[in-house]
Amino acid sequence: MRRESEPIVFVHPEDAAPRAIEDGMPVRVFNDRGSFVARAEVSDAARPGVAVGLSIWWPKLSPGGRNANAVTSQELTDMGGGATFYDCLVEVEVAP
Repeated sequence: MRRESEPIVFVHPEDAAPRAIEDGMPVRVFNDRGSFVARAEVSDAARPGVAVGLSIWWPKLSPGGRNANAVTSQELTDMGGGATFYDCLVEVEVAP
């Protein structure tokens, strides 16, 4: 919390430009499961086509009371019955 101060999602400049996303803007990360809001950090720290959220904030500390868990599946892996929440398909847009 001290380092980030709020939820952050890294977006590559090639993905940010056509979406009119600028560094520091609030963005909505969403899919068919749900959505959450975070601050965009436009950086090549994320590969093109990949949005990266490095940590999961508690819902009570997240804008709108939703965090990255809102876009992840509750399914388990077929090998070992582990969590599948490390990777999911999302879209990112400027938050309304």
